[in-house]
Amino acid sequence: MLKLTTEPLGRLMRVDEPVEELGISTYDRLRDAVKAGDKETALKLIDYVQNEVKGIHDVYCDWSYAFLTWISDNCGEEKLPEVLGYTNEKISLAFFDQLKGLETVKQQVQWYTEQMRAHRSGPGETGTIKVWEEADRYVIECDPCGSGGRMRRMGELDKTLPRTGPPFNLGKTKKAYPWSWNMKDVPYYCVHCCYWSELMPMKATGSPTRLAEYDPDPDAPCRLYFYKKPELIPEKYFKRIGLEKPGK
Repeated sequence: MLKLTTEPLGRLMRVDEPVEELGISTYDRLRDAVKAGDKETALKLIDYVQNEVKGIHDVYCDWSYAFLTWISDNCGEEKLPEVLGYTNEKISLAFFDQLKGLETVKQQVQWYTEQMRAHRSGPGETGTIKVWEEADRYVIECDPCGSGGRMRRMGELDKTLPRTGPPFNLGKTKKAYPWSWNMKDVPYYCVHCCYWSELMPMKATGSPTRLAEYDPDPDAPCRLYFYKKPELIPEKYFKRIGLEKPGK
């Protein structure tokens, strides 16, 4: 039997009985409740799912950030591009390989909004983000994004402290690099946005997969830009990572 309680963690937790029923996925529980017309249970499960996925999502973000900090502290932060290049190669075999099937910029926006919703971006960590079209580009705004942006702030739901300060003290760039948008004090976690989506593709093809407007203020939203044509991309986005705009 499905049972939800706020004990002992102070947030919703499934404590189904008998214990064997804990192995039933929440997806199936929710689907069954909807099919049965049990609105009350379905709504409770929707609220619970936010707790169920948050823990494992956040710990993998923390783990990635901690790895990058350890590497930087023990091998030098100059090693990070090599690490990011290697990990991108492996991730591209499955996750980023999906991008090959996208034929238009708008499809790329649709794919990336899917990722940012799944990333639990936005207020309340529910995946609510802003998306709009401008004359020359599409814009995705996450306030905050569900990974780097969230880790730079106090947790809205669990009230954990920013990962960039005590007791976590996870690292930030000590110098300005092309792979950190030529800025120092960029969290090591956040630099993958520059290296993977800007520096690597812009070197290879002359065009990014997306552009990130990183703001040193952790309370500012994260914005992603998708220009409709490569020639519309302002030159400043090339220069900030040490490149020249093609055709200049």
